[in-house]
Amino acid sequence: MTRKIILLIFFFNTVHIFSQDNEIGIFAGGSNYIGDVGPTTYISPFSYNASTNYVGGVIFRKNFNGRISARAKLNYSKIGSSDNWPQTVDYRKERGKYFKNRIVEVGLGIDFNFFEFDVFESSLQMTPYISTGVSYFNYNALRYEIGVANATQYGKGSNISFPVTIGYKVKPLKSFIVALEISANYALTDNLDGSHPIKKYSTESDMFGSTLSKDWYVFSGISITYLFGKKNCYCPN
Repeated sequence: MTRKIILLIFFFNTVHIFSQDNEIGIFAGGSNYIGDVGPTTYISPFSYNASTNYVGGVIFRKNFNGRISARAKLNYSKIGSSDNWPQTVDYRKERGKYFKNRIVEVGLGIDFNFFEFDVFESSLQMTPYISTGVSYFNYNALRYEIGVANATQYGKGSNISFPVTIGYKVKPLKSFIVALEISANYALTDNLDGSHPIKKYSTESDMFGSTLSKDWYVFSGISITYLFGKKNCYCPN
């Protein structure tokens, strides 16, 4: 994890030196998980437990032109779910599983704007956009004891996720950009909820749920970024 963060910092510094149209800011909002515990609602920030499901972080963008930009991110999130929450199917309610977890992720990606978005233009700019990339994340390793509804932590795990993001951004002021976005992250693990713990810490009797798909975590929120640098001037001598 430390090596990933060092690489991310190196990326920030490199882009800062060689570019003149950068954004840096914060992201905050709600989170929800999709897996083997609780409701299967795809987008549900703050619907059941705001103290459990939230996300906050920092975001950096390098704008190559009016349509394409690169992004780097660092996020911290709490996720959780319960079979007793509303909109859970009946057989899960009878089972009564419950868990809390936390995710720390670093990621790199590419944004594509549907409309031309000129960060140097003084007039109002707005556009929908999509984004994808890859993230490395760290999370609590959880498991369920036989006959116990609550998951317990026995260590830490890490893995890769692939985000699919849709959003809408506006530049109402010369130096600030505000964006609303939803990012669905496909994790290459089925153990965010403790349903398929690492074998050396468990037995087959500890496992439950489907093996047909991995877990997802979804971040929905708002970002506010500050534009810094100046436009390159290609002036004749």
